[in-house]
Amino acid sequence: MQGNVLDPASVEAAIKDQHAVVSALGIRVRVWPLIAVVFLCQLISRLAALSWPAGPLVRIGIPLVTYLFLFRRTTSLSDGTRNILQAMEKLGVTRFVCESSLGVGDSKGQLGPVYNYVVIPLLLRNIFADKEVQEKLIRESHLDWVIVRPARLTNGPRTGSYRSGFENTKKSLRKISREDVAEFMLDQLSSDNYLRKTPGISY
Repeated sequence: MQGNVLDPASVEAAIKDQHAVVSALGIRVRVWPLIAVVFLCQLISRLAALSWPAGPLVRIGIPLVTYLFLFRRTTSLSDGTRNILQAMEKLGVTRFVCESSLGVGDSKGQLGPVYNYVVIPLLLRNIFADKEVQEKLIRESHLDWVIVRPARLTNGPRTGSYRSGFENTKKSLRKISREDVAEFMLDQLSSDNYLRKTPGISY
């Protein structure tokens, strides 16, 4: 069924007559357009021998504006999740399993130095801010929820062998395949081990 998570009627139609909801909403991070703009601006500036102020404007100004546009604040995750929660409560569906990410809430710092100090601040800051709002909405609901926080996602195969829990660990947790995350999330539909908890999951 195709739908639009930002359209309450569409969400309600998808949830009607179901017993549970599994959400894996995500935002695509568009890095390559920024790299292309930076490269082209540097090339144009050099080939045209641009001087002040045109040179810095092309080399720095245009890439900066592109960065701010591509990585602007978004509320798609929290808005979509709000629609899901409202539809579930209206229709009496109580079990909700939602994918978030390590690095959100009390799991900050668990993705390792590169993510903690480079990737999240530069590329994922606004997405993670929206995930914070998303998790808050879920925790404040009256549903039987589980918020799953995976490490860095890969396209590797399902292994069935991974660790879960460790909400308060300070150890850096590296990666896990999307297939293993899917398996873990589906398991939460019939398990109360992590009911109203935020388990991390990683190899």
